[in-house]
Order: sequence, then structure tokens, then C-alpha cells
Amino acid sequence: MKYLRILGAIFLTALMLYVARKNSVGAPEHFEHSDGDYQFSMTTVPKGMENGDTVITVDVVGPFAEGHRVVLYLIGDPARGEKKTPPGIPMHIKERGSSEYSIRMPVGTRNEKIWYRISVVDETGQPIARFARPDGSPFVLRSIGHVPLFVLVSHILFIFATFFCVAMAALSAISLITGGNDARAMSIWYWAAAICAFIGGYPFGFAMNWYAFGGIWEGVPFGTDATDNKTQLLFVYLVFMALATIGSLTKGKCGRDIFAPRTLGLLGLVGFLLQLSIYLIPHSIQFSA
Repeated sequence: MKYLRILGAIFLTALMLYVARKNSVGAPEHFEHSDGDYQFSMTTVPKGMENGDTVITVDVVGPFAEGHRVVLYLIGDPARGEKKTPPGIPMHIKERGSSEYSIRMPVGTRNEKIWYRISVVDETGQPIARFARPDGSPFVLRSIGHVPLFVLVSHILFIFATFFCVAMAALSAISLITGGNDARAMSIWYWAAAICAFIGGYPFGFAMNWYAFGGIWEGVPFGTDATDNKTQLLFVYLVFMALATIGSLTKGKCGRDIFAPRTLGLLGLVGFLLQLSIYLIPHSIQFSA
């Protein structure tokens, strides 16, 4: 039974990390769009290393006449209502007869963002076909800094360990729901989860933010970043569960459990469901203030 729990926790942890990875807004996305007689397709490049450059590539198929060009328009931050009206930057065709166009873009300083749209323009420079995200919003290229390998690996390992400990705690909680009264195993796993979440989300999370984006903390009360806020929410619940089972952890030597065993078991399962639900929220999105 012990080994089955471990295998089950590993499976649930892998599933959780897969969900978190798939939901990350930092991952490249493929888009296809038609505007009139023109078809666009592109895999986005959401990130680039600071002070470097990256290549944006788009495939455009349509009735190109003499003087027609594919151009990239830089725009301001839509959230702030900024507007830029420079002429479009021409994209270069890969080779004669190809439908693939590209442009090499400087990324800028750490955490700088570039918003852009792509259009086909006629010989006078007037757009005749436009390409943006399905909701009409522009594409985004964000500059990130280099994160030292030690910081990156440590952050990932401690977050992985948090997922695993919460999964083990949830599996241990089942015995409490079905009539057991010993919450010590669940308590140990929740204490371990709280410690791992603190180390991975705060010291190493702060370091990740600093190296990648030039900030320390972007959660409440200082910011609106989803990743930092959901880390904070999960950590608060883990601390609550750890303190709620202090009696079982210390075998009654330091206080007592504040809920009955069955209630603790239900709360233990809620912890896993909470972890799952908050990691369905994509990484790195920004809520409104």
C-alpha cells in the first residue's frame, strides 16, 4: 500500500506539472488566420534573451501583386492605451517563390515587452489584410534575463517536491475520511509541503523573478502577477493545514488538532484540489489592479 501511494503521488505530481506547463503563457503558440484572400500562420516567439535579438517568422499565402509587402507594425501597451504610429517594418521573404517571411527583432532590456501585429500592405502602404491573435489583441515578445542554473533547478525541484508532498497528504487523507483517526502521516506531508513551498516559492522564487524580470515579488500586495499570487495562496493553505494538525504531528505534546479526523481528511483533499485549481491558472498572466 505504501508503494502504491508513492506511485500514485508521482503520477499526480507529473500530471500537475504537465497541466502547469501547458497553461504557461510563456510557451510558443501556433495561430492560423484568414483575412480576405490571404492566409496567415505563425508559431509565436513569446520570449527572447535580454539585449539580444530573435527572429519572428510568419507564413503568408495570397494573391501578391506588384508592390505588395508583408510588414510588422509595432504598437504600444494596449493595457495603458499607448499607441505607436511608425511605418510598418518590412519582413523579408525567405527565398523567391516562398511564402515564409521573417524579421530579426532586437529584444531590448530585461522585462521589456514588444507588442506587434502583421499586415499585408499595397504599393501605397495601406493594409489590405491583417493578422493578430484571435481576440484581436497583438502578439507579445517579452525580454527575459539569464537565470543561473542553480536557481532554476532548485526552484523547480522544490516546487516539484511541494506537488508530491500535497499528493501524498491527499492520499493519506483518504484513510481519515473512511474512518481512520491517525492524522500524523497527513500532517507530516503537509508540513513538508509547506516547507518546500516556502523555499521554492520565496527565496528561490524571488531569485527567479530578479534574474528573469528584474523584480522581487509581483504578488499581493505589491503586484498582480498570477504566478506569485497563486504561490502565496497555496502557501497560506499549506501553513493552515500544518497548524491544524500540530497535535497529530507532535503526538499531543504541542497542542491538539483543531478538527475531527474526518474533517481533517476532507480538508486534506481540498488542499490537493486547491493546488490543482490554482495551477490551472496560466503562469505569468497579469490580473488588473
